[in-house]
Amino acid sequence: MTSLYLYIKNWIKAQEGQDLIEYALLAALLAVGAMAAVASFGDMVDVAWRILGSDLTTALGVGG
Repeated sequence: MTSLYLYIKNWIKAQEGQDLIEYALLAALLAVGAMAAVASFGDMVDVAWRILGSDLTTALGVGG
């Protein structure tokens, strides 16, 4: 684990400032995209889990 940390630390030091900014912008873009996807599909996933839970409850004959 320490060697991986040192490798990443040394790799970051070796990069030029412009490269680091590009990587940071790319990471930010990916994070925004992931948040948008969760916001868009979150309700559909919630409904799917509720239906699955209801079907399992019915199939197993448990619950009130």
